[in-house]
Parts: sequence; structure tokens; C-alpha cells
Amino acid sequence: MSKKRRSHKNLSRPEAQASSGESQATESLTILWSLSIFATLVFVVGVVLMWGAMALWQLAEGPRDTLYAFSDLLLFTAVVTGSVGGLLTPIVQSRRKRKAPKSLQMTALAIALAPWVLVVIAMAGR
Repeated sequence: MSKKRRSHKNLSRPEAQASSGESQATESLTILWSLSIFATLVFVVGVVLMWGAMALWQLAEGPRDTLYAFSDLLLFTAVVTGSVGGLLTPIVQSRRKRKAPKSLQMTALAIALAPWVLVVIAMAGR
């Protein structure tokens, strides 16, 4: 018996792609915004957990200095990603056809400002 040959159709059919009505640039900007906010949240939680661990366990000076340096590095990274996410929030909301809910926008801005609050706390405590 002979096998039937499949026709070689174009894999980039319009019906195969999800149509959200947004341009690809807007979708990319939205993904960058959401990833920067999520990364900021992860870094802020990491800094708070490290500060809590250093407060709970009385470590010797060598390991304590290493943990302080690593928490400062995480805090710096959180400030950078939080600033990017905070600046992108109004830009993304103005470009999108379907706006995010106000509660999500306010939460994103609160997460973006959290590293700056931690910087003030760190400066006051040292």
C-alpha cells in the first residue's frame, strides 16, 4: 500500500496564533513589565528572609559580613528591577487596549517601591 503524503502547510497560520488584538511590541513590553515586577518581588522576599536569618542566628563576623554583602547585592538588584517595573507600569497601561485592573497596577507599584523602602530601612539601621 502506498502512504498518503502530508501536504506541507505553512506553520505560521493565523488561526494557530493567539489573537489578543495587541501588537507584538506591546505584548513584549507587557512581558518585560510583569517579569521585572515578579523578579523584584522575589528579590525583596530574599532580602527580608536574609535579614531575618541574620537576626535569628548570631553568626561570627566572617559569615555575617558575607551575608550582609549578599543581601546588599540582592537589594541593589531589587532596586534596579523595581525601578524598571515602576517606570514601565504607566507606559504599559497606556499602550494596551485592555488595561490591567487598578488593583494589579497598585500592587505592581507597591512591589516596585518596596526595595526603596528597604534601602531607607537599611540606611537607618547601619
